[in-house]
Amino acid sequence: MKDADELYKPELKYNIQIDGIALESASSGSKVNVIQSGFITSIQDDLPIKFDTLLAPFYPKKLSSLNKALVIIKKDKTAKIYPDFPLSMYANARGDVVEGQDITEEDIFDIKSIEFKDKNYEVNIEATDKIIFLFRVKWAFGLYFDLSSNIDVQKLKESIGYFYKRLFYSELYRFIENKGYFETSIKDGWFPFIRLIGNNFNKIMTYYKEGKKHDFHIDELIQIFTKEKIESFTKYWWNKGIFNTKKKILEAGINSFLRNDDEGFINCINTLYPQIEGIMGSDYFRVHNKKPSFPELKDYIKQKGESKYNTLSSIAFPSEFYSYLDKTVFENFDLTTGKVDLSRHTTSHGYADANDFNKAKALQSILILDQIYFYL
Repeated sequence: MKDADELYKPELKYNIQIDGIALESASSGSKVNVIQSGFITSIQDDLPIKFDTLLAPFYPKKLSSLNKALVIIKKDKTAKIYPDFPLSMYANARGDVVEGQDITEEDIFDIKSIEFKDKNYEVNIEATDKIIFLFRVKWAFGLYFDLSSNIDVQKLKESIGYFYKRLFYSELYRFIENKGYFETSIKDGWFPFIRLIGNNFNKIMTYYKEGKKHDFHIDELIQIFTKEKIESFTKYWWNKGIFNTKKKILEAGINSFLRNDDEGFINCINTLYPQIEGIMGSDYFRVHNKKPSFPELKDYIKQKGESKYNTLSSIAFPSEFYSYLDKTVFENFDLTTGKVDLSRHTTSHGYADANDFNKAKALQSILILDQIYFYL
């Protein structure tokens, strides 16, 4: 890789003295709380550090128009102030990606790291450097800084990726962390499936934030899943042996869904719900050479997800998916209380309510299988 300074020509400032930021006022001789590294955003209610505290010395005439900024302060106290700089995001792809393809939010998930590089040039960051990085995501700003002169370069990339992801998916994280919204959506069978994250899951979040007043949000989401849409992602399933061995059964369930009538939804659910357990159980048996219990099955798929998507606060949400499986797919029923919500048990034993065999539940069975595809 070539040094990015050759192309991006940073401005230089000398004898820059900054080792931290005071978090409070203090009188002479008293103790003061100083922070050397951190992350702040424009959506925080009370910012302990203002953006201009860190940026004004380097961009005094451009603060009001800044959308991005990068300052690298070298060991000799020389600051490199970049008017522009290369930036790369490393993320998981939801489907095939070819070189040169335009990428949208719908093509990726789970941002893993951010690096200051492109195909040819890279900003040289050393362990003894200090860094200030401003970025914009939609209508919000994030500011990361490390003034410690003790940088782990690989962890820096991962940390910036994490903070970028937290801002990029801030509405999703707030929804997940709101027990009222999230638990209600799970009760209805909805989850931030990898295939939904983005504009599609935004419809679900809006539906629950508005107190489930407008069913058209869910109706619009379901209508998106046409034959072409479903085939655009199920075509990848057959590349995994455990899915390919079940291809005829899975396609029968999907084709039943595409009939778009009550009989089709009933057949879809009755066909696919047993396959959820079967695919998970078959993969467990392949690894452990024994039949799993339901707790072992849930633990297994959680561990597979955590192993594969091991970034902090992964958008694949393996821990939350464990809870989802527990409260929906493998939930027990109780005839004495009338609790017979749609699950593997109520469908297998014939106790599920006829009204639960609907289009939404049928689509959810396809999306559950798709989530498992990503984990395995």
